[in-house]
Amino acid sequence: MFSREQWYEYLNEPSQRSLIAWLINLVIAAAIFFNMVEVLLVSVENEANSAHYSGIHVHAIFTLIFVADYLMRIWVAAEAPQEHGNSALNRRLNYVFSPMGVIDLLSFLPGLMLILVPDSAAQDFSFLKVMTTVRILKLTRYSASLSILAAVYRENFSTLFAAMIIMIIISFTAATGVYIFERVAQPEAFGSIPRSMWWALVTLTTVGYGDVVPITLGGKLFGAVVMIAGVGIAAIPAGVFASSFVRLIRDHDRKRRVSRHKRVLSKEMKESLKSIDLNGLEKQEVEYLMHEYGLTLEQAINVVDHYRS
Repeated sequence: MFSREQWYEYLNEPSQRSLIAWLINLVIAAAIFFNMVEVLLVSVENEANSAHYSGIHVHAIFTLIFVADYLMRIWVAAEAPQEHGNSALNRRLNYVFSPMGVIDLLSFLPGLMLILVPDSAAQDFSFLKVMTTVRILKLTRYSASLSILAAVYRENFSTLFAAMIIMIIISFTAATGVYIFERVAQPEAFGSIPRSMWWALVTLTTVGYGDVVPITLGGKLFGAVVMIAGVGIAAIPAGVFASSFVRLIRDHDRKRRVSRHKRVLSKEMKESLKSIDLNGLEKQEVEYLMHEYGLTLEQAINVVDHYRS
């Protein structure tokens, strides 16, 4: 049987060249895809009960797959290499309460509840079927591009939060201004500041639905100022995210090249070690020194020879 460390690599390192890891990732990704198709098909059903009857078996299979995936990840979390200082229990708790751990939990919890719901109450709990779409977030684990995108948002959270605060302040200011100019001419659209908030948000985000527009001269002039301000507000976080995304893409490509180079060097190193008079333990020490400290083969052998003598 495979060790827990091997299962950790299979589940958490999808890029590694292993048939078992590839098959596991394929099953999970296929289950996510077909679950999305199932939700789409169920959403066009006229009766929630009929959807419950027709899709319950397929839905149960998907749910069991994600339950098994979650339990396996809790089990192998004790092998997390970045948490060697923690106990096995703490490593598992860190996974359970991590963002991906919460996503893994929510990927099957609504589905499990839906299975346990009696058929007579299926219509009242049909929203649980739609909630299973959270499973699509699991794809960030299997896609480097999605992982990089998530990293961009984590890295720029403070910028995003600051932009949101500025947007709230300017939206309130814009809604107040257009309310002053348009409240008499269009009381149904701008009769209060909360009603005017819709126009302010649509204009500041440069969406421009056009369902409500100012008609007075003052309102139009004020609206033009808000539009110009909206372009600047939208451009700031977009520029920050774009530069961060490009940088992370380059870092990812560099790490892939370094990893590929290390694999080539490791293969060459093992071939070279075969012709060197070292025992098995000393060869392992040479490999460790080269990987961990970036020593050349000759330098690593000299270090081992120094301590051997």
